[in-house]
Amino acid sequence: MTMAHNKIRTIATVVVVGLVPLFGACQETTDAPVAAPELQELGADLVYYGMESFLTAEGVREGRVRADTAYTYAEVGEVHMRGMELVLYEEDGRARATITGREGEMEDGSDRMVARGDVVLVVHSDGRRIETAELHYDPGRDRIWSDSTTVQTLPGGRVTRGTAFESDLDFNEVRIENPRGSIGAVGG
Repeated sequence: MTMAHNKIRTIATVVVVGLVPLFGACQETTDAPVAAPELQELGADLVYYGMESFLTAEGVREGRVRADTAYTYAEVGEVHMRGMELVLYEEDGRARATITGREGEMEDGSDRMVARGDVVLVVHSDGRRIETAELHYDPGRDRIWSDSTTVQTLPGGRVTRGTAFESDLDFNEVRIENPRGSIGAVGG
């Protein structure tokens, strides 16, 4: 018998031997909960690991949401996310902006979102970077904003700091509230 046949027989034996305990386990019943106690205490209806979802309007993809972990709460129509990323798209499918944060919440149906914790917004058309503690996104009102301290860095290194910011979703009208601190090149 050749070496290849011995390998196949060994694999087949391991598979059959490995399945025998599974069939025996099917006979046993258990009252133990499926989820760990800390997950049950969350009260979430569903828990996703590695969630990805798409935002659409009239059948057109407007964005993609990813999260390391997502908890859905059907009664209030919310999804709570950890390690989140939102990518907004142009009509032709190019990425318009990317928002990342440590956590966030999304309303089911309206797609309104809040990102929290080291939030970074990158506008792809001009390379602008906006950093803040909390960012709100409302596609129904064509608005994105933060009521928290904001730092905007332009590609040439110009930095503008302010108490808040607001913009339309095309990023044509970005307004930094109460500009203060150093306005100039980073490190200079």
